[in-house]
Amino acid sequence: MNPSRPASYVLLFTFLALLYSLTVPLFEGNDESWHYAYVWHIAEGKGLPRQPPDQYPHLARQEASQPPLSYLLAAALTRWVPQGDLLALYERENPFPALLPIRHRDNQNHYIHTDAEQFPYRGVALAIRLARLLSVLFGAGTVWGTYSLARRLFPQEEWVAAGAAMAVALTPGFLFTAGLVNNDALAACIATWTLVIFTRRRERGGQEGETENLCGLRGEVLAGLLLGAAALTKLSGLLLWPFAALALLWICHKDTRTPSFKKCAFVPSCLRGFLLTFGVALAVCGWWYLRNWRLYGDPTGLAAMLPLVGHREPGFGLADFFRTEAGLVWMSYWAVFGWFNLAAPGWVYGVYGLLTAFGLAGLALFVARAVRRRDWGALGGVGYLALWALIVAVGLIRWTLTTGGSQGRLLYPAIGAHAVLLALGWTELAPARARRWLFLALGAVLLALALWMPFGVIRPAYARPAPLTMAEAEAQISHRTDVRFGESIALLGYRVEAEEVRPGQIFPVTLCWYARGPVGADYFISLSLQTAEGLTAGQKVTHPGSGTFPMSLWPPGLVFCDRYFLPVRATVPTTMVGTLAVGLTTFTERLPVYNDKDWRLGDTFHFPGPRIVVPESGPVLDYRWSREVALVGYRLERAVLSPGEELDLTLYWRALRPFSGPRAASVQVLRDGGYKIAQVDLPLNLEPGEVWADHRRMPLAVDAPPGVYDIGIAVYDPTGEDALPLYEHGRALPTGRLLPLWEVRVDDGR
Repeated sequence: MNPSRPASYVLLFTFLALLYSLTVPLFEGNDESWHYAYVWHIAEGKGLPRQPPDQYPHLARQEASQPPLSYLLAAALTRWVPQGDLLALYERENPFPALLPIRHRDNQNHYIHTDAEQFPYRGVALAIRLARLLSVLFGAGTVWGTYSLARRLFPQEEWVAAGAAMAVALTPGFLFTAGLVNNDALAACIATWTLVIFTRRRERGGQEGETENLCGLRGEVLAGLLLGAAALTKLSGLLLWPFAALALLWICHKDTRTPSFKKCAFVPSCLRGFLLTFGVALAVCGWWYLRNWRLYGDPTGLAAMLPLVGHREPGFGLADFFRTEAGLVWMSYWAVFGWFNLAAPGWVYGVYGLLTAFGLAGLALFVARAVRRRDWGALGGVGYLALWALIVAVGLIRWTLTTGGSQGRLLYPAIGAHAVLLALGWTELAPARARRWLFLALGAVLLALALWMPFGVIRPAYARPAPLTMAEAEAQISHRTDVRFGESIALLGYRVEAEEVRPGQIFPVTLCWYARGPVGADYFISLSLQTAEGLTAGQKVTHPGSGTFPMSLWPPGLVFCDRYFLPVRATVPTTMVGTLAVGLTTFTERLPVYNDKDWRLGDTFHFPGPRIVVPESGPVLDYRWSREVALVGYRLERAVLSPGEELDLTLYWRALRPFSGPRAASVQVLRDGGYKIAQVDLPLNLEPGEVWADHRRMPLAVDAPPGVYDIGIAVYDPTGEDALPLYEHGRALPTGRLLPLWEVRVDDGR
């Protein structure tokens, strides 16, 4: 490792980022399909997309509110490529993707991928790869800028620059982000070089030399161009503007103490610096913000964007962020992939945690020694970087408190500052003679992790199941079945990998399939855990291959085994023996099931499942309405009733804080479509911390049709009848504001 050769780190980053970019399937990154839709809209000659998309049709969704610089550059690079096959790619969206970081393979793909995306690239595959290449180049610019930033701030510490460039170049999360179509890589590159521009040139090579300040016309214009480009790349680029203003003030203050001060008076030179720098910046980006003001009445465009991404729930504060989402920011800064739904193994984050802890400890030691030496230059450099890192962190938190967006990539405008500070700390912990070996060891660890991620984490998440022989499939099952679904699909056998499960747990089930002939249509696998009464204690609906292998892609004669991770509902009311049921379904029909004698078994195949173990006190819950009241448990006497009988239900409520108005809880028994057969509403009157046992006996309608119904719970304001938002573990439930607590079966009354 030669610390004086930044090109080596840039080339290393470029190689790795290209590896990540080529490994990740098309559109399998944070909002990449929507980012590319923006590029395509411009490349097709339709101009800049406008909100809302239902009124001004486009596929960019909320990304159409983003500033356009990165999309304009990508459109210029790709507009010559024929892209008539793009819409077909959007139509292959996976209807059941995982939504949060998980460490097992289960529907991380948001799209279904075919061989048309493979090399040699043509059509839309070529265009997207070219747009990704542009992001890689911006990421490489970030690495180079980080090295330059460290050399300017700490010229006597050559290993700091090397370590900082190495840290950026080998951060898997940044490599992944820089290999996608987005505006994050350009934003990080511009922010890093802006920090470089606003640093003063210090002594080089132990010689006192010339100083570089922003009294020069070229420096002021360049700074303005970068600030304008930042604001035209991403809304968070505006964070550089107050930072730049502070830097200009500091530079002007320092200039009064230099021999060159006599060349330009303090007030005129600083005023000119401010006017020219921010004047150029406004000339670059002002038109965009004026456009937003004219179209939406808001120069930022957030008024048009937030209705599409959704507002954060009322009452979500700083403490909630650190309790529920700061960990996700930490994880995703280093290594979360896909659509924020593919996590690395837990030990990976332990390694990065140790490296960060060592860096921060060394940084604290560096600062303490600089204070003792009164090395104000070193302290100023640390403060300069820390201020920018703090501004970016505050911006992320502010955005998170506005809408759900707790992702580490939003900190990448400060990745150069983070890397320099960490490298300072690492350097401080080692004697001068040992620093080469320290950074060789750190580089080896970081490089090994960065190289392993594409092959050990990313590629397996999108791989189709391997074809097997009959003998190999039989070795993976514990019970043969010999049943078929329709005419072409046979279930060879199964293996259940748990004997007991608990509410909220996820357990794997292996099913082995055989394509007896062409399938043609795409049927989903519907796998459910059922009670003896036929109520659903857990369900998974997915394409085969954990979402990657629709049946229309199955060749005749295919044999493979598929592993499904089945979640158990947290609201299972009591201990019971479960039965597993599997069927093949579209959104409108289910295939019939036949045994080996061609006898029809219905449309579902049942086999023994695990025992569901629930505490004697009942399930432990944490469903919260508007952070005011929580449902912490319940007890249900019977789940099978006849029309006219009473549902006997006890709900356990806890008040989390004083209510902001009158509150009432509604318990409803209903089925899809809103058909109700019972409802009881009662007021909630609780003091903070109090737990109330809410016992209700609800008669069912005497003419209730037989079938399975949901017990739905809602909390609302009885004066306005508006239901309060519902959250579980700090996240809004996809069911909306009505909690589907459990199910009841209504028999025919005989």
